Amino acid sequence: MTAAQDFDLWMRKLNSTEDPRARLICFPHAGGSANFYFQFARRFAELQVYGVQYPGRQDRRHERFRDSIQELADEIAGLMVGWNDAPLVLLGNSMGALVAFEVAQRLEAKGNAPLSLFACGRVGPTLRKDEQTHLKGKDAFLREMVLLGGMGHELLQDEEILDLVLPPMRADYRIAETYCCPPETRLSLPIHVHIGNQDPKVTEDEAAEWRKSTTGEFTLNTHDGGHFFFIDNGDRLINSINTTVEDALAANA
Repeated sequence: MTAAQDFDLWMRKLNSTEDPRARLICFPHAGGSANFYFQFARRFAELQVYGVQYPGRQDRRHERFRDSIQELADEIAGLMVGWNDAPLVLLGNSMGALVAFEVAQRLEAKGNAPLSLFACGRVGPTLRKDEQTHLKGKDAFLREMVLLGGMGHELLQDEEILDLVLPPMRADYRIAETYCCPPETRLSLPIHVHIGNQDPKVTEDEAAEWRKSTTGEFTLNTHDGGHFFFIDNGDRLINSINTTVEDALAANA
């Protein structure tokens, strides 16, 4: 496989913006795919938006699951180093926030630091929670998915779909729940955290732990909604991303 083919396997362009002011790279939640961000991406007129397609799902379903967040980040960052013809902004939701955080570390170390990191629906990376969702039986695991709003009730009746979506979801939960970040790990780029006020997985205090993971600017924003608040209530998040890009570009002009 060529480098270009490998890049296209991981990075899926989600909108048609040409000559962008910056690129927004979106990292999905556990069990999610790049296309999860498709409608979200279409709302950006001046940013080129990409979704990351992890192995083990959809058209990559025959590939092995990666064994850790760090392994995922190594491969993704390796593709992105040198991709610097436009500034980068990283956005991750839930597990995706951890992957984006690890990718940001690697890019920053290589001198290709993103403008900022947007972390949604996730506790701070150094905060360990004793969660064992990935070890639960099928019924208990599915109840967790319904609680978060990541799976509609109609899908629970379709065994063929469940056979496709449950393996990557469980594999992702395993690497997210066993993730460990050394407490001294710091970025220097800004981290902007966004959570829903009805999210059962993260409180405002837990989200505030992200402050410890950067020496740069930190903001915490709470929205009406749950774990996937920005699907129906994303205006403030979109405005925040656009404003961050405008301010950063103006400061560097």
